[in-house]
Amino acid sequence: MKREQLISFFFIAVLAFIIYEVFNIFAPFFTAIFWAAIFTFTFYPLYAKLRKIFPRRNNSIALLMTITVFLVVVPPLIMILINMTTQIIEFSQWAYTYVRDGKLEQMIEQLRGLPWFQKAQAHLLASQAVKDSLSSWALGTAKTMGNIAATHAGALTKNIFFVLLNVFFMSFLTFVFFRHGERIYNFIYEIAPFEKETKKALFKQIDETFAAVIRGQLLTSVTQATVAGILFTALGIPLPLFFTFLTFLTSFIPILGAASVWFPIAVYLLIMQLYVQAIILFVFGFFGISLLDNIMKPAIIGGKTKLPYFLLFFGIMGGMKFYGPVGIFLAPVVLSLFFALIKIYREKYV
Repeated sequence: MKREQLISFFFIAVLAFIIYEVFNIFAPFFTAIFWAAIFTFTFYPLYAKLRKIFPRRNNSIALLMTITVFLVVVPPLIMILINMTTQIIEFSQWAYTYVRDGKLEQMIEQLRGLPWFQKAQAHLLASQAVKDSLSSWALGTAKTMGNIAATHAGALTKNIFFVLLNVFFMSFLTFVFFRHGERIYNFIYEIAPFEKETKKALFKQIDETFAAVIRGQLLTSVTQATVAGILFTALGIPLPLFFTFLTFLTSFIPILGAASVWFPIAVYLLIMQLYVQAIILFVFGFFGISLLDNIMKPAIIGGKTKLPYFLLFFGIMGGMKFYGPVGIFLAPVVLSLFFALIKIYREKYV
């Protein structure tokens, strides 16, 4: 090995080690950094327009955008999380009581007695063993949900100082990303160890995927959840905020979508012979909630992710398990980069 090669190898090894150590240093602040980046990316087009109008007011515009983002996003988000924790506990307690008092079995018997279900009752829930298993599963699920909600509620209360600290970090980092985002982006672009064309294609893919997932998907999910929340409240569905939040989360997941929330509720209303509410929820759920997904996503997102729906489904589900909630945003980016790199590899090296 030549001296120049040895020096290059040593330099790369030291650089990799330092990058790893820097990553460890900033790892505790990853959540704050990530959400600050999400907020900045979402509102950056508005910041860019204001900066063109007022070119000499960069600091003022960055500060104004930071304040706007946190007045619009953070207080409602905190209130929703607090109310959500309360409603999850209430829902788990209701479900536990519902199963314990035998109302689940009564509902199953009522379901089996419906005319449209007569033909299928010989195959569905016909045995006592199936009913017992279903009751045990529902009881265990209710207990688990209650324990999780109580744990998170306790953790939120105990760690309120760290929550506020994270909010402070997010606000500060959001200002930094608004003010110096373009410079940070250019720095990362310049040091990326790829050829010019490869680098251009990869960064374009990242930008388009983030735009699709964050701006398009987030706007679609908020709209669907808002319509669902209004509908649940109007129909008198218990714990409307809880089911609205579930609609918001499930709308991120391809294939299943918001229908995985409103459809079971509509079926439950049908079983309970609340036919008017059930029909209204079926009609407005299909044409008002789920149809938004098919209208807004193609209009806003288009084909920017270039990923099949089944891959997005498994990718998001796996990303949420591996990364947590941020996996909703990271998984599509990782998958898009994977296929972009495969395409570049095939064009250059195969």
